[in-house]
Amino acid sequence: MTHTRSMSAFLVVGLTLSLTHGAAAQTPSADEKALAAYELTMPVVRKAAAVTIALAEIEAKQKAADPTLQEMMKLQAQISAIEDKDERTEAEEKQLDKLYERQQALEEERQRADEAEDAKSHGVDNNNSQTLAGMEAAFKKQPEAMRLLAAQGLSSREYWLCMMALMQAAMVEDFSQGKADLKALPPGVNPDNLRFIRENKAELEKLQSEMARASKK
Repeated sequence: MTHTRSMSAFLVVGLTLSLTHGAAAQTPSADEKALAAYELTMPVVRKAAAVTIALAEIEAKQKAADPTLQEMMKLQAQISAIEDKDERTEAEEKQLDKLYERQQALEEERQRADEAEDAKSHGVDNNNSQTLAGMEAAFKKQPEAMRLLAAQGLSSREYWLCMMALMQAAMVEDFSQGKADLKALPPGVNPDNLRFIRENKAELEKLQSEMARASKK
């Protein structure tokens, strides 16, 4: 379950960019057609946001209980206490070196664990993970994610389509500074979704803030 939220965000951005670019460069794939046809609605967006926030909160609790992370936090506090001193003794300099070494070892250990879990959760086929089917399969390996989706009455496919369509429309709106012509959008971008972004700006900004707060815990 660890890193589901962060990896979800990465995959959404990556897949959205690839689908938007791909639709303009070649014959649309099945995924590109599905994204272009998908229409955002506020009830589904609220549900998808609730799932995203819940995933972030679960990850935060897991990190808080992670002994490696707890040790890293204690190490950083010790390092900061010594670094903040105007003058350091020789013993403190030696202690600082040992703290740095231990901190680096823990960071490398955590990185290896992250890579192993990402490979386990998302598979080694990076090309497949950048498809709707691949992302659905990744979620199906996450019991907590599937439980949250079921509680909201969402399928894994609809969650991903909603998140991608939302990201795609928001990107187009942002890049155009709100001036994109709905009749002249890039291939694969549903004008109804851009209209949705504009009509629901206040609530979407509130949801975005809530998701951002959850991700920072």
